[in-house]
Amino acid sequence: MSPKKPKWREVADHFANEIAEGKYRPGDQLPMIRELVAQGHGSKTTVMAAYSALEAEGLVTTTRGHGTTVRRRPPQQIRRHQDRYNWEKQLAKRGDGERRNNGVVEKDTGLDHDEVECHAAFNAVPADQEVAARFGVEPGTLMLHRHYWHSTPGSPIALSLINSYLVHAVAARNPDLLDSSREPWPGGTHHQLSTIGIEIAEIEDGIRTRLAAPDEARHLGIPAGSPVLLLDKTSRSTAGEVVEYSHVVLPGDRTEFRYTVPLDRWED
Repeated sequence: MSPKKPKWREVADHFANEIAEGKYRPGDQLPMIRELVAQGHGSKTTVMAAYSALEAEGLVTTTRGHGTTVRRRPPQQIRRHQDRYNWEKQLAKRGDGERRNNGVVEKDTGLDHDEVECHAAFNAVPADQEVAARFGVEPGTLMLHRHYWHSTPGSPIALSLINSYLVHAVAARNPDLLDSSREPWPGGTHHQLSTIGIEIAEIEDGIRTRLAAPDEARHLGIPAGSPVLLLDKTSRSTAGEVVEYSHVVLPGDRTEFRYTVPLDRWED
C-alpha cells in the first residue's frame, strides 16, 4: 500500500491537473491563498507549500502583491543529437531556398520557420584559459564570440542561450562570417564553415546540470534557482582540428535529450 500523500502535495497535484486540463490557462491567476484556506484546503503553510512546489515545477509564477499565475511556457525542445547533427550537416549542401526555410531550432521544437526569431550579437574577444585549451591555442588568441538566442515572435523568453566561439583569423577568411546582421545564416555553422573550406567531421557533446544564474533564469523565463542543462559542444574538422566550440544553456523544465546509439554486432 503506497504511503498517503502529504496535504500540500495533494493541493499541488490538484492544481497541476487542472492546469494540464486547461481549466487554468497561461496568464490565469490561481485562487488566493486565503481563499483556499477558507475553503478548507489546508492551513496557510500547507497552501504556500503547494504553490511553492508548483513554482519549482515551472507551472506557475508567484509575484508579491500580484498572486500566483500560470506560466506562459515556450515550446518543449526534444534534441535528438545524433539525428540532429547529421541533418544539419546535410542541410548545408542543399539549395539556398531550402536552407533559408529550415533550421535545427524548428526541428527541435516543431515550430514553423516563421514562428522562430533569431537574435545574435558578435564580438572579437581574447581567448580565456578554457576556450584556449579547447582550441589548442594560446590564451589571448583573438576569437569570434557569437551570442545567440531564439524566441517565438514578440516573446522576451529565450528558448536557449548559446555562446559560440571560432578562431577569429579563421572566420575572417570570409568577412561575411563576422557580420551578425546576416543571422540567421541559411544552413547554420556547417554552411558557414563550408564557405572557407572546412567540413565538420565530428561533434563531441558534454552535458551537465547546475542551478540557473539570476540573469539566465530571467532570460529563459524560469523561476530563480531552477535547474538548467549545460551543453558543451565541440566540433572538429576532417583534419582533426577544433573549429567551433559552443556553450549552450537550456531550461531544465522544457528540454529533453534523446539518443539512439547503434551498437557494433558481435562477430560470429
